[in-house]
Amino acid sequence: MKRSSSLILFIIACLVNILAFVPGTSVQADPATLSATPTSLAATVELGSTTTLNLTITNTGSNPLTPHLYVGYPPTASPARMTIPSLPVPLPQQAERIDPDLQAELVHGPTRFLVFFADRPDLGAAFLIRDWAARGEYVYRTLTEHAERSQRAVRTLLDAAGVRYTPLWIVNALLVEGDATLAQALAAHTDVAMLSADHELQVAPSAFSTTAGSCNPSANNVCWNIDQIGADRVWREFGVTGEGITVANIDSGVAYTHPALVGQYRGNLGGGMFDHNYNWFDPVGNTNEPTASGDHGTHVMGTIVAALPTQPAMGVAPRARWIAARACDTLNCTDSNIIAAAQWMLAPTDLNGNNPQPSRRPHILNNSWAFSSGGNPVYTGYTAAWQAAGIFVVFAAGNSGNATCRTITSPGDYADVVAVGATDQNDKLTNFSAIGPTIDDRIKPDLAAPGLSIYSTSSTGGYKTLPGTSMAAPHVAGTVALLWSANPQLIGDYTTTYNYLTQTAKPITNDPRFMSALYNDCRPDTVPNNIYGYGRLDAFAAVAAAKVDIPWLILSPTPTAILMSSSSTTLSITLDARKVPGPGIYSARLLIYANNLTDPPLAVPITMTVPPRPTHATITGTVTDSETGRPLLATIITTDGVHLTTSIIGTYSLTVPGSSTQHVTAAAGGFVAKTQTITPSNGSTTTLNFALDPIRPRLTTLQDMIPVTVDFQQTVTLNLSLRNDGNAPLSYTVQIDNEPYGVWRSDEPDGPGGGWIDPPTGRQVLNLYDDGSSGALDLGFDFPFGSTSYRKVYIGANGIIAFAPFTSSSNYFIPSCFPLSETTSAAISPLHVDFNSLDGGEISFAQVSSGALITWDDVPLYGTTRRLSVQALLQPNGVIRFHYRNVANLQPTDQATIGLQFDDQSQNVACDVGDELPLDLSDGLVIELRPQINPWAWLSIESGDSGTLAASNQTNIPLTAQWVAPMYTTSQARIRIYSNDPQKPVATVRVQLNEGTPAPYQVLILLIFR
Repeated sequence: MKRSSSLILFIIACLVNILAFVPGTSVQADPATLSATPTSLAATVELGSTTTLNLTITNTGSNPLTPHLYVGYPPTASPARMTIPSLPVPLPQQAERIDPDLQAELVHGPTRFLVFFADRPDLGAAFLIRDWAARGEYVYRTLTEHAERSQRAVRTLLDAAGVRYTPLWIVNALLVEGDATLAQALAAHTDVAMLSADHELQVAPSAFSTTAGSCNPSANNVCWNIDQIGADRVWREFGVTGEGITVANIDSGVAYTHPALVGQYRGNLGGGMFDHNYNWFDPVGNTNEPTASGDHGTHVMGTIVAALPTQPAMGVAPRARWIAARACDTLNCTDSNIIAAAQWMLAPTDLNGNNPQPSRRPHILNNSWAFSSGGNPVYTGYTAAWQAAGIFVVFAAGNSGNATCRTITSPGDYADVVAVGATDQNDKLTNFSAIGPTIDDRIKPDLAAPGLSIYSTSSTGGYKTLPGTSMAAPHVAGTVALLWSANPQLIGDYTTTYNYLTQTAKPITNDPRFMSALYNDCRPDTVPNNIYGYGRLDAFAAVAAAKVDIPWLILSPTPTAILMSSSSTTLSITLDARKVPGPGIYSARLLIYANNLTDPPLAVPITMTVPPRPTHATITGTVTDSETGRPLLATIITTDGVHLTTSIIGTYSLTVPGSSTQHVTAAAGGFVAKTQTITPSNGSTTTLNFALDPIRPRLTTLQDMIPVTVDFQQTVTLNLSLRNDGNAPLSYTVQIDNEPYGVWRSDEPDGPGGGWIDPPTGRQVLNLYDDGSSGALDLGFDFPFGSTSYRKVYIGANGIIAFAPFTSSSNYFIPSCFPLSETTSAAISPLHVDFNSLDGGEISFAQVSSGALITWDDVPLYGTTRRLSVQALLQPNGVIRFHYRNVANLQPTDQATIGLQFDDQSQNVACDVGDELPLDLSDGLVIELRPQINPWAWLSIESGDSGTLAASNQTNIPLTAQWVAPMYTTSQARIRIYSNDPQKPVATVRVQLNEGTPAPYQVLILLIFR
């Protein structure tokens, strides 16, 4: 039976010489085969000095091994007793005891179906087990033994009836083939929770084209996506390539002989020999070697591990090993095949499905597939078991698009997996990438990663580019391989690994495509958010944060050769007291692993004692922001390489050898580092403060107003001058606003006069409910607005003057720039904000000598005690005036808007939502909107509407103003400059157009009218 929601395989589908390597032997090292002499190291070292110690390590086992050395801090003390966490394996949810799909199949005779048992195992204790092999064995034994016990009675009945069945212990189920009579008997059994069809799920075909393509390699011959997440920096700067880590995918199979993948296949024994036992599982075709149905699984695996010297670098972790399971062919998957693949990942077996070995499960499991919608809990049992076993699980977010919120798909919407959205080369979410929140309002996706035009391996042995969240997910899987290879203490620790990934991601907010009212439930205005999660993956930052670096402990040289049985090698270990901030006792551990990073390491404690001396000198100080004076969290670096972090109040203190010259540097993120030189005397204490300048561009517009006079049928060239007064490059984009009405402010030259008008005693008080609206109000004249004249208006409580009735009696405030969500009709708003007229104040309408006056007087904002007073005056000549008497306490978080809405366009005067020009209001301000010739008709940007301006540089952007029609008043244009200046992301300059020599027919027209 095909499920209505389809399972989608998401195919929207330098190091180069170093990465050519010969696969090592697959023989497992005997446990505890290493010894060290001595068993611990300790020395007393004078401040500013070094000492070198020797350590001999011996392979006491019978098999060769390659030592892997890591440094770490002493383990923290564990509490005497730890509470065992609870993690019951969830039961898939189903409304009826017998799945309706199964009932329909049974009408036609015997069929295969799944029998789920009610009793659920609890795997919580697995989280207390640090040993990889023991943890996997515990999960496997718990699941299999629980299934044996809870299924015993039903299995006895099936055996007696001669019915064949397959145990699926990962979900405590049986796969049975039988008729309706058997199904009814099983459903009635007290041990059985439900019966479900062995659904056949359709693999949705790609709706997007794929190409052979190129990967747009960098100067280091690294594909753009690998370069963007910084994986190549991890290889070059840390020497970490994923070695010792095994990754897997459940997909459409992998072409294992592909030249960029064969070397990393765990079943590759070297010398052209392969062992596919425990490395390949195929419930679809029962093949005995890795096989691919199409390109999808091969492409995904390539993004995780591919490496070939003749190709640009395209795999995130090129020395990680891989295994795989094929659960789908090119078109279909069945529930039973997916369950079988899921449980094989917990305990890989030989090719006959026997002799399971949980210790050989993968560390990381990538799943680039999902249902076409969210809220489907069918796989929650598998993901819970995987996490209990320490497997880090990654899912694609889905390709269901982002036309609305809540498109995230299952299983990516589960809480215990990482869901990955897809971005392009500009760090913008692709139009196919699904977004959150989940149906229970959790934030998803967790991360975003490159997923457009991803170049990787194809099943034919070549390469192609594919788009999709399928292509984004393996970037995260590969990054986890790098993290765990850099710091094996993280293996199996989902929470800490998740924190490293998310806290180092590049946050992305305020994408203007998702700031409208349509995205109220998922607007990306915080971190994390439902568009980008915590942000775009940064592999380099994650590994830099996770990698343990003990500056005073230097290992040299690091052995990389194979250590044969009974042979030894000697390490030189340097303790460097130049790299510590003062006297004290410093402790660390040398962790020596054999072939397998998941086996417990040989730990050698190391202690360095630095004694205090009267000749030592102390340097103290504070690091602050030079502009604001606020303290900074900074790093203090000395001549000899001491790295010291300041306190939360910006202070630091370090001790150095007296009479030694020290170059002390203070560095903080987003600030220019500063170095000072000092030679403190013996026994002295010296204060050395730092005031750091922020690193940022600073946009300066050299004109607030550019006046221009144009004669009849003439054009004039003028310049918009911009300067970067900052210390970083300024990126800018210039645009001319579409403004049918000129905006004149009383706080600018040539601005309007006048101000607040007290509503007359004969005013009509509008008793509007919160979010309510009035009936029709007669203006007393025909008011020209846009291309239409209106005589009646309708007032909305939240600062809206509409020219047609509101469609609802209650128009809830929806923060947005124009156009408004509350009405689609022509409208005016002197201040669109969430007023609450029920709590006081007055909303009134009055006809006065100068026009129609609409006033919000002393009306409180919803949920606050703050009150505002604003009014609009509509004049018979089409001029609109906004008066502000009490607005000083308005805040950006109120998300207010000022603007006009016509039948076919809108004009934002100011808006505190998104990237529009923010509100700048003050008590007594008047804004006058005058009908004018649209600036797009008479003003244009000749060239250079965007660019980058170096620090301390200036540029002139040429503009052209032209005569287009007789002018009876001055027109204005607003030029908007968007930039990466964090303090002024949007700036404006006004161009004021006046007519010089008039058109010769102006006088003639006036005479005719007389």
